[in-house]
Amino acid sequence: MYSQTASRAKPGCVMFLIDQSFSMKDGIGGSARPKADAVSTAVNKLISELIQICEKGEEKPRHWFDVGMIGYTTDANGNAAVGSAFGGSLAGQDLVGIPDLFDNPLDIEVRKRKEQQDDGTGNLIMVDVEVNFPVWYRVPPDDQRFGTPTRTAFEYARPILEGWIAAHPESFPPLVIHLTDGEPTDGDPKEAAADLRSLATADGNVLVVNCHISSSKAEGVLFPTYDGQLPDIFAKDLYAMSSEMPDALRITAEVKQVSAPIGCRMMAFNADSVALLKLLSVGTMSTPGVIDRPAHLR
Repeated sequence: MYSQTASRAKPGCVMFLIDQSFSMKDGIGGSARPKADAVSTAVNKLISELIQICEKGEEKPRHWFDVGMIGYTTDANGNAAVGSAFGGSLAGQDLVGIPDLFDNPLDIEVRKRKEQQDDGTGNLIMVDVEVNFPVWYRVPPDDQRFGTPTRTAFEYARPILEGWIAAHPESFPPLVIHLTDGEPTDGDPKEAAADLRSLATADGNVLVVNCHISSSKAEGVLFPTYDGQLPDIFAKDLYAMSSEMPDALRITAEVKQVSAPIGCRMMAFNADSVALLKLLSVGTMSTPGVIDRPAHLR
């Protein structure tokens, strides 16, 4: 189980469920950086990494993944607003193949990152380096962000994944990455999450990853093994909604020097940007696509 690798015949599927509520404007982990900004950076970075996995020196990356991006909030009257978070020429699409993502970013931003470089005398110094940063997801304007219909978002995702599984019954099962500050406004989402986890391909059940992006300064927790490690009811509910990490993914996490104890859930609480990227990277990089195979098998 959880052993398939991606190919054109058996692509993988990664679906982001993104909380777009107004409370995501608050700072992450007690900092000034908005939770929504951390989520946006993480989602765009992970899409870039998926594309890189599929690049094999050809004109376009191979169609080894389909990617979904579902945003959810409410209108000012509390009515759920759930749907595709893609924009531009991809607007309205629930799932997009890697080649189309490659062709259709919303923008290419120029950002700075720190790198070590030799100063010419043999000493290493940190310098700012400009890099291109493709963008597929942008945070909606404040006047379009209100409540948090988490249950409705999980219900929205189910028929999309049912259709994908019917078309790819032998593939690695879909990976659902839910990013939220964890305070649903439309009832208990645990049953809807369980319904998603019950879906399966021949290779295993759908995997649900929950990233709790909290304003709290409480210590972060990555891959908890029991809900007593978490400080509040919202985090504990997300723990209950998360899949137990399969052994194949645990091994990949350990190789990446990320602790993943036996029995841990695919969840992070109060994730800073580094922990958030570790969580998402372990999830996506341990799904199909990491094993290079002979050309006739791809």
